[in-house]
Amino acid sequence: MEAFSRLIGFCTGFGDKYDPGNQNLQLTMLTSQLEETRQAIEHIKVAKSNYDNEVNYRKQVFNGLPRLASSILRTLEACRATPEKLADARLFFHKISGANHKHRKPIASEEALSPTQRSVLQLAYVSRTDSFAQLVEAVNTELSYKAKEPTLSKAGIIRKVTELKKLNESVFEARMNWSYALIKRNQLMYSKESSSLYETGRAVKKYVRAVFGHDSAEYRQIRNLPITKPYR
Repeated sequence: MEAFSRLIGFCTGFGDKYDPGNQNLQLTMLTSQLEETRQAIEHIKVAKSNYDNEVNYRKQVFNGLPRLASSILRTLEACRATPEKLADARLFFHKISGANHKHRKPIASEEALSPTQRSVLQLAYVSRTDSFAQLVEAVNTELSYKAKEPTLSKAGIIRKVTELKKLNESVFEARMNWSYALIKRNQLMYSKESSSLYETGRAVKKYVRAVFGHDSAEYRQIRNLPITKPYR
């Protein structure tokens, strides 16, 4: 984008000599195209920031989930629930907290993960939500379970399930918005199917070479501008 901006600057400096018949190569169109790309990049920054905020908040909430699940389990034990009910509750608790979770390596931040790894991590959060929902369902079917504390009451833990599900949905939506913003940016800069910065920049160089000549001072000013695209 910086190279395209410099290209516009040079073409503006050519004055009336730069007068392409192709409307897409005219200065007003080049400037408009550059501004649209700048806005797309700013949109990426906003979308990425929103995604990071949702991820960080979800992580904070889920970090407290094992402790809450443990309190629910202890309350269930204090209420003298049936052995079968307690066995089910302990199973869900272990799924929530993870076996030997104190000895596991710390999970890498989502920033450092690949898209595939982020998808796996997203599924892990969904799985923990499902396990907590199963624990809550087990508690709700136990008549002896009584808790006056708002966070441990049946109504309170049902609200927590709803909160966890909404957090997962918010992260997923924020990630999709970020992904769509990246796609839009790539289309504006590189797509062959549209008048991208890459395609337009190459066309401008060809026009200047045709009008001013290969050895002209005008063409020498722009020929080495890095109007390139990534190859994968």
